[in-house]
Amino acid sequence: MKVRNAIKKVKSHFKKQGIDIEINSPSERGSYKWSFEYNGYVGSFSANGCRGWAPEALDAGASLFHVRRLDDHSDSQSDYFAGYFRDNITQVCESLLPSPSKYKPGNLVRGKTTKRAQRWGFSGKVGLITKCDSGQATVLWHGAEKPSSYLSERDLELVSG
Repeated sequence: MKVRNAIKKVKSHFKKQGIDIEINSPSERGSYKWSFEYNGYVGSFSANGCRGWAPEALDAGASLFHVRRLDDHSDSQSDYFAGYFRDNITQVCESLLPSPSKYKPGNLVRGKTTKRAQRWGFSGKVGLITKCDSGQATVLWHGAEKPSSYLSERDLELVSG
């Protein structure tokens, strides 16, 4: 993915949730990374194969996707490296601001006929969402005494909102 597309993706992800994010571009005497801050964390990435402040950097490939706390910095005198790397810009955005849940508590759902749903035994069953967060749902199935937790939203389909 090109740097210009990574910038668009970051802006789009935050815009969907009503947040106007500012992306800091690299400077010639400062940082070589493109970075953005949200909620006490910093997401960053680099332009592969060129200096970030060069005009051709926007057409370079984006790489080295990284997340760290705002007040945490790597120490060049020891083996301490602040934060963690991600595989792509979407994972960085999701780390800083997760997408809203697909379902809300009180929605009536049915288990899809996926292999995972069949293996866990809720394929075709109908239940009520009691909690939904970060792609995981807790569902009280019809006839069950206690809810099932950590079910993927991808294995559920909406019956009634």
